[in-house]
Amino acid sequence: MGQNRFEKMIHKLLTLDDETWGNYAFTRELLNKRISAGKREVMIYRAMECGREYAKRIIREYGTRDVRAIARILNVEVVYQKTSMAGKRILFACYTPPDKIEIMTEPVSQAVQLISKADSNLVELFLQDGIMDTILGHEVFHRLEEEYGREIYTRTEKILLWNFMGFKNYSTIRVLGEIGAMAFTKELNGLSYSPFLLDILLYYGYDTSGAEKMYREVLGMSSGRCRETVENFK
Repeated sequence: MGQNRFEKMIHKLLTLDDETWGNYAFTRELLNKRISAGKREVMIYRAMECGREYAKRIIREYGTRDVRAIARILNVEVVYQKTSMAGKRILFACYTPPDKIEIMTEPVSQAVQLISKADSNLVELFLQDGIMDTILGHEVFHRLEEEYGREIYTRTEKILLWNFMGFKNYSTIRVLGEIGAMAFTKELNGLSYSPFLLDILLYYGYDTSGAEKMYREVLGMSSGRCRETVENFK
């Protein structure tokens, strides 16, 4: 994919709404097939609301929307390292309970380098510190999930896995935490786009074809018009 195609991809992803990204995220959820389309839409909406509400609550209680200051108030240790692999997966960041967040610098540096050749609007949207703050905000939400686990929607929402002779087994839905974390960091950092976009942008520097496949998949979650765009994206 050349530079023009790369910029076209990012500009298109910037136009997608949060519901589209939520549906895309659900395709990665192991329990996805157990959840009806109607229930899934409600869950996406409530997870986004949860993320936004907690961002406003933290801003109000701590008197700042500076995510690095918030991490310090929460006594979270933020560690930066070059890169990390989990099997064949490249990790962008990781929260380790109770109070450690790791952020990988190499994916961010590669993304900024790619964006530096793009038009000025994209360069302004994806400055290195801004990407770092977006990632940190996402992980801070997971820290809050640990603290408010008994009341926060992304942890309290569960589905019934099985029922045998009166014994019932319920499970949380992991993707709700991811959707909530994206809504949280979007609100906290005042972003105009879904932070899910970074999944593709940061991955692009490692696997161009894989990033393009993700791009086609997420557009497939969108409107019929976007499906047409996908088909014409050659």
